[in-house]
Amino acid sequence: MSKYFYTIVLGLMLSLNACSGSDNNVGTDDDPVIEFQIPSELAAYYSEVDFSATGTTLLNELHEVSESNHTVLSYGARHNYLYSIDEDAANTDNVILMYTGESRYWEEYTSGNNPYSPQTFNTEHIYPQSLLTSEDAVTDLHHLRVCDADVNSQRSNYPYQDGVGNAMLLTASSWYPGDEWKGDVARMILYLNVRYGESFNKVGYEDLFLDWNEEDPVSSFEIQRNNRIEAAQGNRNPFIDNPYLATLIWGGDAAENSWE
Repeated sequence: MSKYFYTIVLGLMLSLNACSGSDNNVGTDDDPVIEFQIPSELAAYYSEVDFSATGTTLLNELHEVSESNHTVLSYGARHNYLYSIDEDAANTDNVILMYTGESRYWEEYTSGNNPYSPQTFNTEHIYPQSLLTSEDAVTDLHHLRVCDADVNSQRSNYPYQDGVGNAMLLTASSWYPGDEWKGDVARMILYLNVRYGESFNKVGYEDLFLDWNEEDPVSSFEIQRNNRIEAAQGNRNPFIDNPYLATLIWGGDAAENSWE
């Protein structure tokens, strides 16, 4: 596969606000030389982004790419895409449910227009719908996931909190998404901050999501979702393409650089 090479010299990263309405801080670095080898299939999509930038500059450039390529869908249109996006690669008649990882028959989705019975799963907003400030974010497939209806009800709109093991309520009002899903959640929240300026503080806190992004690497399932969402609505989650971009924007422990 041909690659596009970028040699990036990172200067001292200053602590500053990354976007309005959120508390995003850029960390500091020791002037490393980072060589990005961007896959050829992504080169055109990211061609307007200067990857020698960091902090607010890089955030704003990724915002422009995400916004300009995004075709906003209606909320009802999710039924046309979500069950392919969340498809179980090992059983293509099924979808993978958020938080539990269970594989379930795709036609069991909850809808008044769905004649199939039983209807056992519905749509989870990873960033709870009631807390979103952008109407367009409500319909954005990048943070919509199929989820068991009972689990979704238990999860409610509680903020995320660190934990260990499977998804669970940690207190009466906080939710741990599970060891296998915390990175997925983090990268969706980071995307929503870049795309819409949605605040970290309503659903957790910045350092938590940066830690989860670093600790739980991108899965093949996330890559599948990212590619199929681009086909549906035109834009990508840059933190699935390369988790290290979050480190360049906000600092913290270095996440995986998938463009090495």
